[in-house]
Amino acid sequence: MGDRAYAQVLCRAKDVAAFEELGFGEQEYWKGLPEGVSFLVDREANYGNSSSLRELAGRGYVFIAQHDAGGEYDAGRLVSDGKTFREVDAMVHEPRPCVAVDANGFVDKKQLQAVRKYWRAVARAKQKLGFAQEEM
Repeated sequence: MGDRAYAQVLCRAKDVAAFEELGFGEQEYWKGLPEGVSFLVDREANYGNSSSLRELAGRGYVFIAQHDAGGEYDAGRLVSDGKTFREVDAMVHEPRPCVAVDANGFVDKKQLQAVRKYWRAVARAKQKLGFAQEEM
């Protein structure tokens, strides 16, 4: 048994079975979702299901996901627009990704670039999932 953490994902309803195979289960979302979009949770995701989600992204699945920190890794935000997969660090209970700042107050440029690419992929994924422009 590996390091377990809470994980959640928004995906197409037609793709739910693939996510259930990873251990996710459908739950009610706290606000309305577009038609054909499902919300799933895995309360004990092995390493946040990060590598399994990466595999699904490689097979063209569209999703927006996140996992809490485990004993060996930070919290993360993951997205696939069906072509591109992005994963960035985050703080637990914070929906936005985070970027490291050094002792001199400068942000890590590589992490900042990764976060910018992540947000662009989120916009594409939301569009493919059917979120209205104002929900983006």
